[in-house]
Amino acid sequence: MPTLLWSDELALGVAAMDATHQEFVTLLADVEAADDAGVLAAWHALVEHTQQHFDAEDRYMLATRFAAGNCHTTHHRMVLDVLRQGLALGQAGDLAPIRQMAQELAV
Repeated sequence: MPTLLWSDELALGVAAMDATHQEFVTLLADVEAADDAGVLAAWHALVEHTQQHFDAEDRYMLATRFAAGNCHTTHHRMVLDVLRQGLALGQAGDLAPIRQMAQELAV
């Protein structure tokens, strides 16, 4: 059973963002459920989804003139860097960091 389940408590009330977040929850569950042969592909899908999500959010913040000096975009970069480090470690044969990150993301 996945560690994180979608619920109304997670909803923001913005249909597009809620759909993106629901997809994230599903992809995270896929990572958690994957066996060793499939976890790398599942993690890659999660990383790609997160990149697209953050890119869209960054564009939205720019278009709406969200504070130019905000740190949220920096947070996006930091999170993606960590997710990609996990991907690189997984590609090198070390799946443990991916498993650990999936647990942490669910929290």
